[in-house]
Amino acid sequence: MNKQLVFEDLSEFWRYTMRDSSAYRKDSRDSYDLKWSGGLTWPEAKAMALSGWREGLNEIDRYRAQIAPIITEKVLRPQQVFSMAGHYVDVGSFLANDPECFITREYEERNYPGRVFKLVCSISFSAAITPETIIQRGAMVCALVDAIEFAGHRVEVVANDAMSRHSGEAYRKGMHKDDGWFEVSVTVKKAQQPLEMSDLAFCLAHPAMLRRMMFSAAELEGWSDYAHAYGYPSEASEKGDRYVAEVFSGTVPDAKAISWVLSELKGLGIDLIETDPA
Repeated sequence: MNKQLVFEDLSEFWRYTMRDSSAYRKDSRDSYDLKWSGGLTWPEAKAMALSGWREGLNEIDRYRAQIAPIITEKVLRPQQVFSMAGHYVDVGSFLANDPECFITREYEERNYPGRVFKLVCSISFSAAITPETIIQRGAMVCALVDAIEFAGHRVEVVANDAMSRHSGEAYRKGMHKDDGWFEVSVTVKKAQQPLEMSDLAFCLAHPAMLRRMMFSAAELEGWSDYAHAYGYPSEASEKGDRYVAEVFSGTVPDAKAISWVLSELKGLGIDLIETDPA
């Protein structure tokens, strides 16, 4: 089996994945370990998928609140301009009777004109990855998207789940797809769409996106009965301008998470040079 599904619209993916299937193995519907799926039953996961994960915003805001001042400082550059009113007087201009003897500051945004980036985020996690790690990692990615758009750019965000039937590195890199490969790519935010953080939070940070919704897609296509335990987490076939694989194997301190977001911004070429001294 070698199947690759692409959904250009999130609502299209919801309509597809919420159908029932005739698969024998349907872990997406099981309730034996709710914590593993982020505490949601199948009906609850469907409801949250359609409404967004509002409680997840609290986790994301932990990073946004700390990152926003850094981005504001480094993306906006103060420029001194002379004016008829301002913050302080330039003595030389004042003595020369220049009416524009005041100095004020205007902020010029860097990186103009804005660019469009495609961010592909893998949500292929092994069964051993804890919900806490998935949530923190997803929150970091959401904060990254927020920071890119704050800097004046636009982002297309794709959630990707790739699975190989075999565990070898070459298989998981997609070099032998005809020996068993299943992949789903969902555009959860188009570049021109406004940032709906509650939707992004569910798709990138909630364990149910993989362990309920993506598993349902695998069941509908017969993959769950074909590959043992839904296969092995693998790399996305198309990685966009920036590809986010598994960032960490466990949760990390906030400082390290924020450093990761800033390093990803630099990797995209977004200018984070320190502002000029006052």
